[in-house]
Formats: sequence, structure tokens, C-alpha cells
Amino acid sequence: MLTTIQIAGLQTFGYHGLFEEERSLGQKFTFDIDATLNPAPTHRDDRLDASIRYDAVVDAAVSLASGMKYQTLEALGEAVAIGLLRRFALIETITVGVSKFSPPIPHTLSKVGIAVRLARSDLVDLP
Repeated sequence: MLTTIQIAGLQTFGYHGLFEEERSLGQKFTFDIDATLNPAPTHRDDRLDASIRYDAVVDAAVSLASGMKYQTLEALGEAVAIGLLRRFALIETITVGVSKFSPPIPHTLSKVGIAVRLARSDLVDLP
């Protein structure tokens, strides 16, 4: 059985962006995380070792997102995805979506964002 842990709408405040104002003033970011776990035969036995704690994933994502400043949402999303794969051995694939609500774009829009998908096997090629 494949199980995906879903975390939607995780809001953080960060200092990421292309422009210096974004990196100095900061802004709100939202993360959506889908983490597919290693196959498990069943969850009927109700054992935590067949899953991961959602609060631990949330705490790790917030810590990873605040650890550095990034110019692009792509780099931020990839850093969070790599960090979560490295911290949680049960995650086989992960998709991290990152959105920001105040992009410096002179048009009316509600948000801009990206999604990065990585598999555990992708870590082999990373430093």
C-alpha cells in the first residue's frame, strides 16, 4: 500500500526573493507538501513506525525554509524537499509547493508559486 502524507497551507515568514527589498523586509510564504512513504503492507496495526509524525515534518520544513535566503522559489522548494528526504527515511518521493502572495509584479494576482518533485533516488546525484 502506498501512503502519502499531505500538509497543505503551511504558512511561514521568510526573506527570499530576487530583489533586495524581499530579502530584507521579508514576506509570507505558503508550503504544500506531499510525501509518499515507502510501501507498507497495512496500517490496520496502527503503528507509528509505518508512518511519520506530521508535526515533525512541519517543524523540519519551517526550519529548512528559514535556514537560508534564496532568490528563487525553485531553489527554496528544492532545498526543503532535499532536507525532508534526508531527515525522514520513510519518504520515498516528495513534492514541495511554495507560493508567495506579494510578488513584485505590477498586475493583480493572488499568488505565484512552484512545485518541485524529488525521489529518494535523486539524492544519489546531489552533493
